[in-house]
Amino acid sequence: MPVLDRPLRHTLRLAAAAALSLACLSAQQAGAAPLPSSAPAGGAATGRAALSPERLADGVRGRDVVRHLRAFQRIADASGGNRGYDRPGFTRSVRYVAGRLAAAGYRVERQRVPYTDFDIAKERLSVRTGSGAGRKVPVLMTRFTPSTSAAGLDAPLVAPPRGKTGCAASDYDGVAARGAVVVLARDACGFGHQQQVAAQVGARAVVMYYPTPSPRNNYRLMGLPRGSYVLPMGMVSQTDGERLARRAAAHEGARVHLTLRGHDVRRTTVNLIAETSGGDPDDVVVMGGHLDSVPEGPGVNDNGSTAATVLQTALELAPHQDRVRNKVRFMWWGAEELLDVGSGYYVDHLSPAERGRIAAVLNAELLAPSNYGRFVWDPGTGGSHRIAGLFAGYFARHGLPYERQDPGAIGSDHLVFQEAGIPVGGLDGGNLQVKTPEQQARFGGTAGQMFDPCYHQPCDRLEAVDRTALDTNARALAWVLGELALKDGAVRGIRAAG
Repeated sequence: MPVLDRPLRHTLRLAAAAALSLACLSAQQAGAAPLPSSAPAGGAATGRAALSPERLADGVRGRDVVRHLRAFQRIADASGGNRGYDRPGFTRSVRYVAGRLAAAGYRVERQRVPYTDFDIAKERLSVRTGSGAGRKVPVLMTRFTPSTSAAGLDAPLVAPPRGKTGCAASDYDGVAARGAVVVLARDACGFGHQQQVAAQVGARAVVMYYPTPSPRNNYRLMGLPRGSYVLPMGMVSQTDGERLARRAAAHEGARVHLTLRGHDVRRTTVNLIAETSGGDPDDVVVMGGHLDSVPEGPGVNDNGSTAATVLQTALELAPHQDRVRNKVRFMWWGAEELLDVGSGYYVDHLSPAERGRIAAVLNAELLAPSNYGRFVWDPGTGGSHRIAGLFAGYFARHGLPYERQDPGAIGSDHLVFQEAGIPVGGLDGGNLQVKTPEQQARFGGTAGQMFDPCYHQPCDRLEAVDRTALDTNARALAWVLGELALKDGAVRGIRAAG
């Protein structure tokens, strides 16, 4: 999932799409117990015996999913450490998934998706005090924001006084911000708003950091919609950002040299699509997850964990695909990390009739972070609420704790279907949010730390995946898919709820 300001995400996606075309609900259950396993050691369905949701889930165990995660990790290791949407690792991931699907008997479609990417040519920051040599500070340019000149800019470094966030022009009272580079901590008012305020007081650029319990992490942000970002902007780690802010506050005459250079480039990604040969084509159940990582890491949890679960579910269903009651469409999205590019293109190019045939969409994100929670997406009403009830019932029967949260709490491909009026459901294990003591008591792990300290980092590797969370969440997704694919009642209930 991409790092974006949460407010007005719907507006941001629509604005981004236009630009690209042109160039807690609190119910929870207590206790936890391991799920029983009755499937053969290989995880494959045996023969053509009758399939049930329970049998389907038994074939999508954590150890079965891990085989695909190992493949994704090997791909990333052989591809510069990532499976980024515009990198060889993504192409190799597509090839791996498509090959497994074809071998299982599916007809695989590659939907070509044109999009506008943002290539970063140079991102450099150095800071100096007095006449000494500058100290280099790692910086990540925010995508789709303005560039500096080719030579970069040399300017004083300033920061709002302690306790001020840069969310209001008055925060800069007494600060010589005009002509300076401003260092800021990302605040709840949003980094887009913060850079606009910095521009109002005359700053030339913004250097920002994201405060988290993992202060050495750095997160590349995305500056969309385009017209809202008027200054060059780069991200540093919290450790470096706080050090820069202290220098600025000490009035030591700190100066920075900042070069941020990027430009648009047209590219094409792909969505992978494989659907069952059987099933009612007027009641289609979509199960999907994005296949790309950010270019800064291998993305084994985000979102290899879901992509691998969808793949294993498809493989387990393959021997029975001609006998499902409702048609199942498995999908792997491209360029989700650039704000749902693949899924947005898919939905935008569906006819009204085709949209109406989709009864439900299952999606998931970050199923198995090291400090995991278990969050069921539930808007509280409509067909999506009925899907959430399926997940809730599954977890309750197996004694697995969970919390409900609004589907918009974590941005991903399901939101474009939701915006189109299609019921959606799914899970996530948490990302940048910090686990509370109450959540520690519910899920285990460590309070005061992020659910996923490796989110969008190089450490998002197989060894950081929690196997227990992967096992329980993968099975839950497969079971709900089985309920929707194999039985009429669940889909009828979702349709009736609207």
